Amino acid sequence: MEQHDAVANLDRMRAIAAYDLFDPGLAGELRSICRRTADRLGLPLAAVQVVLDGATAVLATNDENDLLTTMGGAPREHSLCVNVVQDRAPYVVEDLADHPEHADNPGLLLGLIRAYAGVPLVLPGGEILGTHCVMSPQPRPFGHADLAELRTAADEILRLIVRH
Repeated sequence: MEQHDAVANLDRMRAIAAYDLFDPGLAGELRSICRRTADRLGLPLAAVQVVLDGATAVLATNDENDLLTTMGGAPREHSLCVNVVQDRAPYVVEDLADHPEHADNPGLLLGLIRAYAGVPLVLPGGEILGTHCVMSPQPRPFGHADLAELRTAADEILRLIVRH
């Protein structure tokens, strides 16, 4: 039996297309939230990413000059955010090097990402837009308080996106 692909779901894609996600004003507001999240969690990278059927697109990060922003996103097969959309739940990896399914992730191989935590951005219709996530080049545990901070910021992010 073939597994349902929540990421490529046509209804989800239509829901995402209804929003002006690349509005420059929105990016600035999202960047402020990412900066706050990165500061509060003491991590070098916080991001808002929309997960599309074949790739992720970066809507904002805490540092507009970081590699993730420069690249604009990542192919689906290298994105950790895809797991959030597929499972409709937070996805946490304290050390990518300990997980064989992430062994060939370019971020890990280049020494850019060892730890990841992401929470879903749930649109008013229930579709998962993407993630608010944090990453670290060092292994790092994520506790309940970390996920609560991400969820609080995700709620604020959704209010901004719906408003735009």
